[in-house]
Amino acid sequence: MSRFQDLDDLRTRLAEVVATPHETCGRWTAAQIFYHLAGAFEGSVDGLPPGYNLLARMVLRPFRILVTRVRFPAWIPIPRAIAAKLDPPPDVTLEQQYPRLLSAIERFEQHAGPHPPHPILGAFSHAQWTGFHLRHSEHHLRFVRLRPPRA
Repeated sequence: MSRFQDLDDLRTRLAEVVATPHETCGRWTAAQIFYHLAGAFEGSVDGLPPGYNLLARMVLRPFRILVTRVRFPAWIPIPRAIAAKLDPPPDVTLEQQYPRLLSAIERFEQHAGPHPPHPILGAFSHAQWTGFHLRHSEHHLRFVRLRPPRA
């Protein structure tokens, strides 16, 4: 999977996942990944509670550049405080979550005001939030493998 340059690249990949037979090689289904990503986009507009205590957030803040520009690290677990919003239930479907995720992306793109802070990394500009969402989505969508069509 190539690196997403913008949210249109992300939307293209989401459409490919929905339209193509696929398998996942992680602990979540594609629908659960879509649920998680939708929750992250929604949280960047609506807000999420702080994810960790103040000391942990201060220790993790230097990773802001890594997370928004380079790569999303796999070792950051979902904090308990925000798990209800981001940890997917087992029974979600792509039919439910694909339109929800597209709507969340659109709402994020159209958001004109300041964004709430990231629950772990603090205040982000719109551009930083966009970078976060692109790197975060790359991280999770790399676990979805499209199957080649049968001849």
